Parts: sequence; structure tokens; C-alpha cells
Amino acid sequence: MAVADSRNTRIMVRRAVVGDEESLARLNQIVLDVHVAERPDQFKATSVQELTEWFTSFLQNPMVHVWIAEDGGRAVGYVSAVVHERPETTFMPLRRWCELDQIVVDPAWRQRGIARALVLEVIDQARAEGVESVETVSWSFNQQSQQMFQRLGFRPKSVRLELPLV
Repeated sequence: MAVADSRNTRIMVRRAVVGDEESLARLNQIVLDVHVAERPDQFKATSVQELTEWFTSFLQNPMVHVWIAEDGGRAVGYVSAVVHERPETTFMPLRRWCELDQIVVDPAWRQRGIARALVLEVIDQARAEGVESVETVSWSFNQQSQQMFQRLGFRPKSVRLELPLV
């Protein structure tokens, strides 16, 4: 999929493959740094090497889908999604959904429709797999992410509250 923006660049979105781990790790470092700064009680700093190793394993999971946005072969964003299935219980019916797990666009490439194109890839894949819904979680400090998802038609589903005891 190609995405054109107002700066006359042409962004290509493709499935991530083995060999993309370092690019994914470099991009993930951007969003991880924000999360560590905002919530050091929940996230920890790590190295690109450790993230690369993690992505090597992550990409091998058959329930995981990852897409990369590139400009001239340079990764400028990615999205990952995981398909989940919960068996029927006494309280709930069988449920199959897609969780949009991670999304990041390099700050220098934001406001060009890249995040939108990546999310639309997740939605298209979920539809193709007959999944009931696409869901995501956003930390309360990430208002920009929440606004982007709402512009794409996502709506709040539940509210998770915490009471720190330490």
C-alpha cells in the first residue's frame, strides 16, 4: 500500500519480515522512551539490541501481524497486532478479536497519514480473518494517540483505574 502526503513523499506500507527486527527495535525505542518517562513504575529502559532480540521472537508468533511504513527503504513507522481468542465461559460467549498492540511513527514523519495507513492495514487484516473487532489500549497520558484512534472510529470500551499503594 502506498500513502502520499502533502510533502510529495511516497510512503510504502508492507508486512514486516525476518530481517526487519533492528528497524522495528529502533522505532520502538522512540515510544518506549516516552512510556518510561511518563510511567517508570510500569516501563523500563532497554537497549536496541534487547528490543531486536525481542522482535526476533515476536515476529515468529503466527498470531502476530506487523506492518512497516517506509520511505525509500527507511522504516519510519510500524504497527503490530495480535489475534486473541477467548473460549466461552459461564459469563461470556466465545470471542475472537484483534488487539492493535503497538504503533509508532518517527516524530519527523508524523502528520502525514502514516499512522492512519498502518491502522487501516490492521483493520483490513482483521476483516479478512473474520475477527469481531479491533481493540487497542492507550495509556491515559497519551492523548494524541487516543485522539487519532477516535478520528478513525474507535470509541472507549472500558476504563481501567488504579490506586497506587507505594
